[in-house]
Amino acid sequence: MQKHFDSDISQAQTEAKSSSNFDIVSLYQDINQSRNSGQPLRDSDKLATIKSGDSTHLDINFDNFYGSALKSNDQSKIPSDHNQVKIAESREHLALDAAFLITDTNEQAAFQANMKTFEARQKSGEISSLEVAKTYQAVDQLLTAPGGVVNLQDRVLLAQNFMHLAAHPSESDQGIYDTCNVTALQEKLLTGHPSKAAAAITEGALTGNYTAPDGKVIKLDTASMQPIHNFDGEAEATPLDGVRSYGTQVLNHILVNEITQRVTDEHNSMLYTQKHERSKDDRGERLYSMRDGSEMTFGDSDKAIRSPGLTSKDIAGAIKRHTGEEGSILVKGSKADTDGRVQIESSEELAKAIEVAKKENRTPLLVEVNGADPIFKGGFADGQHASHVLSVRDYDVRTKTVTVSNQWGKDNDIQPSVDAFYKTMINALDKNT
Repeated sequence: MQKHFDSDISQAQTEAKSSSNFDIVSLYQDINQSRNSGQPLRDSDKLATIKSGDSTHLDINFDNFYGSALKSNDQSKIPSDHNQVKIAESREHLALDAAFLITDTNEQAAFQANMKTFEARQKSGEISSLEVAKTYQAVDQLLTAPGGVVNLQDRVLLAQNFMHLAAHPSESDQGIYDTCNVTALQEKLLTGHPSKAAAAITEGALTGNYTAPDGKVIKLDTASMQPIHNFDGEAEATPLDGVRSYGTQVLNHILVNEITQRVTDEHNSMLYTQKHERSKDDRGERLYSMRDGSEMTFGDSDKAIRSPGLTSKDIAGAIKRHTGEEGSILVKGSKADTDGRVQIESSEELAKAIEVAKKENRTPLLVEVNGADPIFKGGFADGQHASHVLSVRDYDVRTKTVTVSNQWGKDNDIQPSVDAFYKTMINALDKNT
């Protein structure tokens, strides 16, 4: 469910490098000075070598870039762990390619900062060093592949968005679209499995398809993979708070179709698309039959479906496919767990479920709630009911509070008491949950 809005919608590969004294910061300066002056780069031999992929006589000094140098004359600074070496190599490739392709100096600095923040997540133990290396490799492929269904300029924008989201997973926002559940799933993937999300956007942008974890090939809509420049804030290099970024648009498209293109008891295979035109009452979301291309309608009526229409059971299945986890989406109820959802009967049980998930490195958990509850500050009228899925990142035993990352933006991220939060949860037996 999207947040309530009162105003009109505004439109508007990995080879080791030996050593020398080459500095990434100097490279950025050379590139920018050359762009500003219109003259060839002064260190053309080195830059041509990098472009050709033959960097055997170059070394990247990341002292200023990351605070860790990789110099052959100081072996103590060369990582001994194989995965740390992979991080260094993949970091160098991505940083250099980004330096050539991101033309705005402020955006260059933001990309560097996001890489550094992303690696800080590894140093804190949140993700593995192999995850960092694989993520960098996938993003670099996104930037350097010779072609794709998304052009290079837009792939650069996609890479910028992705690195921001990988550095700050809780800033995954759905904007005005009915994609709260897959945006919460996106936050979960970016938190614990960022390389899978990176591989997904790269495959999608290059091939127009996505190979799901179980091997099923998902067909993507090429138009829906392009940035929406005529909607304010949705195609910015740095995602805006509360607005769906281009990176989230692409991941939404992939994750929804990974679910809707499966035949279930509730539906046949469907293609989810995002139109580039919309109005106050139409967000441009569409569902089409994969059999005959007709637009999907509600039952026997002629009323077209204008949202993905996913249930918490759909999301439970997707979580298991993408992460292998079971019990990472919570609903209120007392029925035995038979469909991947954990049904919670009390606030005490909720607190325990979050604590267990923390110990097992399964946070954030996804929780289905009544988004119209005043606790979420969504602007709904009193007494309204609206199904919404959000992320629970933590539980504080001392204060008995829950840390909630809401896909509506930072202003809607809250830390309520576990008792108050439990009261907002939707019962598993409620229709369409």
